[in-house]
This record gives sequence, C-alpha cells and structure tokens, in this order.
Amino acid sequence: MQAKPDWESVLKLFNYNREYVQLGASQFIVSHPEPVRTAIENFRRELDENRVLYTEEKEMGMMQRVREIAAAYFAVPNADDIAMTDSTTMGLGTIYTALNLQKGHEVLTTNHDHYSQHEAIRQATQRSGGSFRRIDLYKNLAEVTTEEIVDSVVRNISEQTRVLGITWVHSSSGLKLPVPAITKALAKINAGRDAQNKVLLLLDGVHGFGTEMETFPELGCDFFIAGCHKWIYGPRGNGLVAATREAWQLVNPVIPSFTDTMEVVIAEEERPKEMDGLQMTPGGFHALEHRWALYDAFKMHLDLGKQQVWDRVHQLNRLCKEGLADMPHVTLHTPLADEFSAGIISFEVDGYTTPETVEALLKKKVVATAAPYKTSWARFTPGIINSEEEVMKGLEAVYSLKKT
Repeated sequence: MQAKPDWESVLKLFNYNREYVQLGASQFIVSHPEPVRTAIENFRRELDENRVLYTEEKEMGMMQRVREIAAAYFAVPNADDIAMTDSTTMGLGTIYTALNLQKGHEVLTTNHDHYSQHEAIRQATQRSGGSFRRIDLYKNLAEVTTEEIVDSVVRNISEQTRVLGITWVHSSSGLKLPVPAITKALAKINAGRDAQNKVLLLLDGVHGFGTEMETFPELGCDFFIAGCHKWIYGPRGNGLVAATREAWQLVNPVIPSFTDTMEVVIAEEERPKEMDGLQMTPGGFHALEHRWALYDAFKMHLDLGKQQVWDRVHQLNRLCKEGLADMPHVTLHTPLADEFSAGIISFEVDGYTTPETVEALLKKKVVATAAPYKTSWARFTPGIINSEEEVMKGLEAVYSLKKT
C-alpha cells in the first residue's frame, strides 16, 4: 500500500485564495494544481516558439499518452476506447446523438439528473423521433436502499427502452448510486433480449470520477462520461468518454475526428474497420497545452494513491456531514453512509432560502454553492484541496446562522 500523503503539502499545490474557506470548488471548476500548471506553461511556451513543427512532432503521441494514463487510472482495457472531449456536457450530447435512436426507441432517465443529461436526451430523441421518460429512484432520500433503487430501475424498463441514462453521484443531493448493482440487474434483463434490443447503460460519472474506487469494468456501464476539471483536478476544458469496444460499434461520429484518424482515412481512402474512441473524439484544434497536461492530473492521483484519495475525501465528508447532522437548525439531505455518498453534501438551514444561505456563508468567508435544480439546496464539497480545520470553519459558519 502507498504511504499516506502529506495532505498539508497537497494543499500547497493549489493557488486558492485562502482568505476564503473553499468548500464549493470541487463541484465546479477547480484551481489547477502545481504539476498541471507547470505542464500547461511548458507546453504553451513550446507551442508558441514553434507551433507547426512542435505540433506535427508531438500531437498524436501526446494525446495517446493522456489516453494511456487515463486507461491505467480507470482500468479501461484498451486506451483506444477512450474519446477525449471538452466536458461532461459535450460527452453527453455527442454520445446520445451518435446513438442514432429511432422512432419507437426510448431513453429511460431519472428526475434526479442534471440539466445536461436531460437536454442531451431531449434533443437527441427530438431529432430521431424517439421518446424518453423520467422516473423517481426513491421515495425518501433519508431511507434510500440499494434494493429500492435497483427495483425502481427494473420496474420501469419497457420493451421500447434502449438506453438507461443515469448519474453516478447526484449533484443535487450528493446521493451516490449503487451502479454495479444496477448493471448486474440490467445484465439479467439483457440476457433475455436479442442484440439489437439490449438496453445500454450511459453513466454521467463526473462527480465520482476522482473520488471513488470503482473502475470502468467494475461499474459495468457501456458508456462512461465525465469532465476532468472537477475531482480529477485536470486542466479546464477537458473531459472523456470511456466505452466498451462493443458499445463503440453502436455509434457514428457526430463531429469528424481530426489528427487521430484523419491521416488514416486520407491515406487509405477508407475508415478503420472498427469504431473506437479515437474516431469518436471531436476534431478541430483544441487548447492543446490543456489537453496534454491532463496527463499530469492523472499522474498526481496515481502518485497520491486512489485508496488514499478515497480515504481523505470520505474522512472530510464524514466530518462535515456529522457536524451538519448534529445541528438542530440544519436539514442534511445527503446520506451519512459512505455507501451512498461521495464528495457532495447538500443541506438546508432553517429560516434561509438556498441563495440566502450561500450569501450568508460567503459573508463569513466560506464558499458554498447552490445546486442548479428546481429544488435547490446549499452544497459543500470537501476534497483534497481542504483541511480538517477548513471543514470545521465551514461548520462554525453554518452553526452561526442559527436564528434565536
């Protein structure tokens, strides 16, 4: 087992304004840690000095380097089965569109998912003539069980369902879904269906990617979509899609791939025999220094150790959740158990609306966020960018909002 990291030294890798307690950053867009900043600046300098020669020499190799370390981090069997994107939203929109859903095909999703998942589904089915349904996964979040969630999914899959679109960790409530249990139940349903009618599982994994231990094979989904500028602490404007080789054969590119496949197609005047993540990577010129520096974000995680990062994130979140749960004027919505939570904590303060809570905390130099949902709660997101002392300061600020 890797040695326990010096978390005080890890904090110094980030250039946050420590005048504020940054308890909302990991859910949004994080500060680049020092290894990522250094890599970006080095690549930027070299690109500026000789853009054409440097790009022609390095571009394909540098992108494959990123795919390979991402595959190592997430145990994706073949690095070529990773497509690079700019964000979770780009990945969702690209894959739902690429699936070419037909009239009579249904996408099943939930009422708990983010706008980007809902809109990607709505737009794709509107173009294709398909349909979608949204369901509730539980009746009472405080009493949620794996059995209830799995049963809700199974009961709602119809003969027309071709895609199940869900989210690993809900950014609204902080609930972490038991994805492996869902995929096992889905496999039993698919065992009774022929190949063209099987239900694909498309997972928005952004808020588990970088905090949780499960690998791509362990999750068991067909498509895994995530941004890399949240809990991975990667360069802003980066994301990925990992898929099984079988799943890649069910999609067609929406945007032409560029350097990864263009030369092959031009030279051979035909496409590769099998679809993969290289061909599904949207082409064009991107912020190459940011894309290539994603390697250093994954390397930082591997150097720290996935288990050590999991332990740290869950330690800080447990401290925060238990503190909030003990306050009589606070309603904690995120489950206390590690089994059903990761790095997002959602809560309400009596006598305050969510915007009022966020504003009141900011006046006390504590940064929280408001969930962008119809029902919106305040959120803390303790991660490796935080210390125990900062979590306690956040709790003290919430406690001070108690109205007499």
